[in-house]
Amino acid sequence: MLGSILLHAEEDLSLLFRDLQVVDDVNREIKDHLPFHYNSTFMGGYFNMPSARMNDVGMVALGFAYVPPYRNYGVTFQPLRRVEFGVNYRVYIGIPDPAMGFMGFGEFSDRGANLKLGVLRKEDGFPYFPEIAVGFEDFYGTKRFHSFYVVATKTFLDWNFEATLGWGKGRIKGFFGGIGWTPFRQTKIPVLNKLTLLAEYDAVDYEHHQWEHPSGRSVKSRINVGLSATLFDCLQLNVSSLRGEDIAASASLNYNLGESKGLFPKVDNPPIYKAPVDTEPVGLLRSNKELAQELAFAFDEQGLNLYRIYLTTDEHGDHALWIKMINVRYRVEKELKERIETVLAALVPTNVKAVTVVIEADGVPTHEYRFRTMDLHRFRERTISDFEFATLSPMREPTRPPSRYDGSLIYHRSKSVWTFTVRPRLLTFFGSATGKFKYSVGIVGGPEGYLFDQVYYKIQGAYNIKSSMSDVGDMDMLNPSQLINVRSDMVRYYQTSSGSLEEAYIQKGEYFKKGWYGRLALGYFEVAYGGIAGEVLYYPVGSSWAIGLEAAAVLKRKYHGIGFTTEVRKFDGFQSEKVHFIGYQYFLDLYYEFKPLQLDFKVSIGKFLARDVGARFEIGRYFPSGLRFSVWYTWTNAHDIVNNERYRDKGVAFVIPFDFFLKKSSRTMIPYAMSVWLRDTGARAATGKRLYPTLHDERESFPENRL
Repeated sequence: MLGSILLHAEEDLSLLFRDLQVVDDVNREIKDHLPFHYNSTFMGGYFNMPSARMNDVGMVALGFAYVPPYRNYGVTFQPLRRVEFGVNYRVYIGIPDPAMGFMGFGEFSDRGANLKLGVLRKEDGFPYFPEIAVGFEDFYGTKRFHSFYVVATKTFLDWNFEATLGWGKGRIKGFFGGIGWTPFRQTKIPVLNKLTLLAEYDAVDYEHHQWEHPSGRSVKSRINVGLSATLFDCLQLNVSSLRGEDIAASASLNYNLGESKGLFPKVDNPPIYKAPVDTEPVGLLRSNKELAQELAFAFDEQGLNLYRIYLTTDEHGDHALWIKMINVRYRVEKELKERIETVLAALVPTNVKAVTVVIEADGVPTHEYRFRTMDLHRFRERTISDFEFATLSPMREPTRPPSRYDGSLIYHRSKSVWTFTVRPRLLTFFGSATGKFKYSVGIVGGPEGYLFDQVYYKIQGAYNIKSSMSDVGDMDMLNPSQLINVRSDMVRYYQTSSGSLEEAYIQKGEYFKKGWYGRLALGYFEVAYGGIAGEVLYYPVGSSWAIGLEAAAVLKRKYHGIGFTTEVRKFDGFQSEKVHFIGYQYFLDLYYEFKPLQLDFKVSIGKFLARDVGARFEIGRYFPSGLRFSVWYTWTNAHDIVNNERYRDKGVAFVIPFDFFLKKSSRTMIPYAMSVWLRDTGARAATGKRLYPTLHDERESFPENRL
C-alpha cells in the first residue's frame, strides 16, 4: 500500500513538472518574437505596406523617411496592446505651397494621423492562426492619403520568417503583401541578429491617386526589396527599392517610455531605513522630545518633511501618535508608504498602540494611513506578509489633528516659505506661414511655498534660450478665427528674448469631510490670464470616480509686462476690431478611472473663454514609468471654420516624469500638449493647482503593465 502511494505521488509530481514545462514553453514562445519593423509612415509593417504586428505597450518611435518624391516625419505610440497610433508630416519635394510658399513656408506639405487596431494577437492563445488587424491611414484632416485596410501576419519562429497578406481601399488599393526573413536571429552578435531581409508587394495606387506627387506616379515594379538593421536596440535603419525606379530609406528611434524606469538608476535616493531600532516606551527613559527628534531626523533622511506630531490617546485610553507630513520627493505612493512603514516599525515605542500618518499636498490633506504598533513590529521582524500588512493598513480619509484637549503637540515645524524648482521647456508651433516648424527652447522656474503656514503660493518665470518664433504671425492668414481671440494670439506672449513672469498666484485649499474638498485661487495663473478662481470637488479615498464644480473670472494679460487689458481682438472676415472682454468660465467636471486598463476619463461641461458653451472630452492612458498619454476633443456651439469645415478643438498631450533624466526621485513632471490647430473654440484659462490631479497623484501608484 505504501508503495502504491509513493507511485501515485511520483506520477502526480511528474505530471506537475510536465505542466510547468508546458507553461514555461508557452510563455517563452509568447515572449520570443521576430524583429519589429516600422514602415515609411512609422507604423508596424515593411517599407510602404503595413503588417498586423504591433510593438510592446508603451513603445514610442520617432523617425524620418526619404521616400522620393516625399520626405516623411512621424511619431508612433503603442498606448494599448491592441492600439497603435501615429502622426505624420509629409513634404512634397520640389513643390512649393501654392498659398504660403513665397512667404517662407516652403514646400507643400500634409499632416495625417494613422490608427491600427489589433483584432487577433499572438498572445490570445491561437498559435496556428495569424495575427489580424484593421487600419486607417490618414484618417483625420484633409485625408489626402487616406486608406482603410485589413491585414493578417503569420510568424514562423523556427524558420525566422514572417509573411503578410492584406487588402486595402483608398490610396492602398487591392491586395498587398510582405515577407521578412531574419537568418541570423539565433546568433548573439549585435546588429547581425536583427538584420532582416524584407520584400513587399506595394499596392499604392500611384498612377490614379488624386493627391500623388507628379514625380511619383510612374511604377516599373511593385515589388520593393531591401534590408532592415537595428543598432543599440533602439535605432532602426531601413533601405529599399521603390517602384522599381528609386531608392528609399528611413531611420527611427524607438524606446519603451511606458515601461522604462528612467535613463539612470536612482542611486542618489536614500536607502530604505534599517537602523537604529529603538522601541523603548515613551516615558522616563525616552521623553516626548527625544521621540519627536528621532522621528523627524529619520524621516528627513528619507527625504520626507515631517511637520507635526501629536501624542494623544485612543478610544481605549492607550497612547497613540498623529503625524502630518508633506511628500516633496516620491511620486509613487507605494514607495512613499514603504519608507514611512520602515521608519515607524523601527522607532515607534511599544507603549504607543497606533500611529496615524496624514499626507498633505498643495495645502490640503489627501489621505492617511493608520498603523497598529503590533503590526509594525511584526512587519519589521518579517513575521507578516506584505499583502497582509497592506490589508491591515489601508489608505483612509484624512482626519483632523487632535485638539489641545485630546493630545499634546510634541513636534512642530513650519512649512517651507520657499522651494526653488527649475525645469526645461519646449514650445512648438507647426504650420506658420514663415516656416513649417517653429520652436522655443527655454527654462521655467521659480519659488513656491506657504505663507503663514496655510496659503500656498507659486511664482514662475521663464527665459527663452533659443527661439525661431520672432517672425511668426498671430493670425491664420487663410482662416482667421471669427471668435474672440482668447487663444489664437498666444504666440505673441512668447516672442520675447528676455525673461517674463508667467505665474504668480496664491491658493488656499480646504478639506471639509468625507471626500469633499475646496480651493480658492487669486493672481497670475498663466502667461495670458490672471484673475480669481474657485473649485469644489467630491473625491473619496478609494473611489474610481469624482465630480466637481469650478468657476473663474479672468482678465487677459498684455503681451509684455504684468498689466491687464479689457480689449481683445476679434475678426470680422479679415478685418480686426477691439471688443470689450472680461473672461468667465465655469464647468461641471466628471472623472472616472478604469484601473483594469489603466485608463482615465474626464468630461468638462460648461462655458468656455470665448463664450462658447459645450463639453470637453479627454481620455488618458498612464504607465508604470509615470508617463501619461491623452487625447481630447471639444464640442461647443462655436461656429469656427477651417478649410471650409467646422473645426472643433482636439489634440494630444503627454506628461513625462522629470526624474526619468535624474539619478534620484522627483515629483516634477514635464508636460507637452499640441492642438491640431491653435484656435479659440473650446479654450479655457489655467486657474492654479486643480484639486483632482493633486489628490489623484498623491493617492495612486502606477501599476505594473498587464496589457
